[in-house]
Amino acid sequence: MTDVLIDVGNTRLKWRAQQQGALVGAGTMATGDITLAALDAQLPAQVSQLAWASVAAPKYGTVIEEWASARNLQAYKAESQAQWQDLTNGYEQPQQMGVDRWLAMVAARAQFKAPLCVADCGSAITVDYIDASGQHEGSYIIPGQRLMVQALLRDTAQIQFSGVTVEATVPGKNTAHAVLAGCGQMASYGLCGLLLEAQQAGYVIMLTGGDGRAPAQALGVTYSSDLVLDGLALVADLIKV
Repeated sequence: MTDVLIDVGNTRLKWRAQQQGALVGAGTMATGDITLAALDAQLPAQVSQLAWASVAAPKYGTVIEEWASARNLQAYKAESQAQWQDLTNGYEQPQQMGVDRWLAMVAARAQFKAPLCVADCGSAITVDYIDASGQHEGSYIIPGQRLMVQALLRDTAQIQFSGVTVEATVPGKNTAHAVLAGCGQMASYGLCGLLLEAQQAGYVIMLTGGDGRAPAQALGVTYSSDLVLDGLALVADLIKV
């Protein structure tokens, strides 16, 4: 039988199927496309255990629960915790931490018993610090490129464009490209500045998220596309450490 792990982000859902810890399938879909029919089309027909986590609107979690219920599955929903093994959540109210960040820290801590800086680069960019004993020291949260662009377009009446998909990395020669380039550079330099400081302070750097691969390559640090799913498997006790 097959275990299925689901990570629902603000823009996309990622899933992984495994048997005795070994990968047997994986996929993604846009979060807005989550329906029972879409889950039927992508997920394995025979599932023994289902674990999921979400930072998206509750309605998408409801669809996952309905899909599990139709198969008589007792779905495990991950939440941020005060403690996992020797990892301690530093938030004053641990449940307020985004569960994706918590799971990424769980996976990182399982790999490295050292000072850690874990950055998740998605719609927002989050940077979390963990000391050598496993104590979460605090966080930074900054908007990613897409959020910056959306805010600029929303609050600036005369900047209007749509349908532009160019990943501008040099100064733009029209307003659309200038906005994309400026927001991209702001997000990139903000993140890289924090990571360089952490690196110089002796932290092991780990990046995840859809926009994390490029800065990881630029800095020569570890990138894991599935850090959240790895953490989910650990807290759901679907793999051992």
